[in-house]
Formats: sequence, structure tokens, C-alpha cells
Amino acid sequence: MFQVPTKTQYAIRALVHLVRAKSASVASIAESQHIPYKYLEAIFGQLKNAGLLISDRGRSGGYRLARAPELILMSEVVKAMEGDITPVTCLDDTSFCIVSETCLPRRFWYGLKHTVDAYLESVTLAEIAEPGYLPAPEQPTRRKGDITDPGFLSAPEAFQKESTSSTA
Repeated sequence: MFQVPTKTQYAIRALVHLVRAKSASVASIAESQHIPYKYLEAIFGQLKNAGLLISDRGRSGGYRLARAPELILMSEVVKAMEGDITPVTCLDDTSFCIVSETCLPRRFWYGLKHTVDAYLESVTLAEIAEPGYLPAPEQPTRRKGDITDPGFLSAPEAFQKESTSSTA
């Protein structure tokens, strides 16, 4: 089952808190969002390294967003926490699977990755922080230009050769 890791869920909750509070300490966010303090501290380190947060030192210090929430894509947050989304290992490493170059289901996995990546690129932190936020309504599953369109993804060269030779 696909599931967003707890670390990423906590990061998003903490960032939404910062959208609303503008600036806050790790301790106050951890308490209000029910996130273990040490865990949130490590998460904020990753978000800061990714350029999404700025830390302010001093008595009234804390963390704040590095950019306006309208300019922070959810893809940046997920990538900062988890790296690139890859539903199956063979998409990044063709040597992982003996049949990956000729694997017919591989197009499905590319389509899944493309769909998730596109959605994460289309949503900003500001939208998530809106109380009435709802994702866009589902689109029909079969459209020209989507994964069901044979021209949607250019398969690896070996896959194309295999497909061509099996239809001839």
C-alpha cells in the first residue's frame, strides 16, 4: 500500500502552522501539532537545508518560511523529506530488474509517477493552509495525452524494439 511517511506528514503540518503563525519555535509547533520535539527538530533541519525554512536566533527566535507560501510547491516539501518519488525501483535503476527494459507494466509505473509528480507540482503550501482547501475534482481517467494514450510516454529503446517486433 502506498503511504506518505509520517516524517512528511509532520513536515506538512508544521509548515502549515508556520503559514498561519508566520514565525514559531520548534517547541511551540511540536506542542500544538502533537509532534515529538526531537523528531520535528530533525525535520526542520532537512527543511532548512532544502531552503524552505529560515531560522532566527535569539530570544524571540524561531523558524519562518524562506519564501511566501504561494511560492512553495508541495513537490519541494516532499522532495526535501523523501527525495524523488519512485513507485518502483526499476524506474531509476534499470539494472534492478532483469526484465525492466522490456517490462510492459513499466509504462504503468511511469504513469503513476508522472501523475503524482504533476499533482505535487500543482499545489502550493498556501493552498494547503487554506481552511476550505479541496483538491481539484477528479478528471476522467482516459483522456488524449494521458497514460492510456500510446504516445504519452516514450518507453526505453529496448521496450520500443520489443513492441515493434511483437506486432510485426
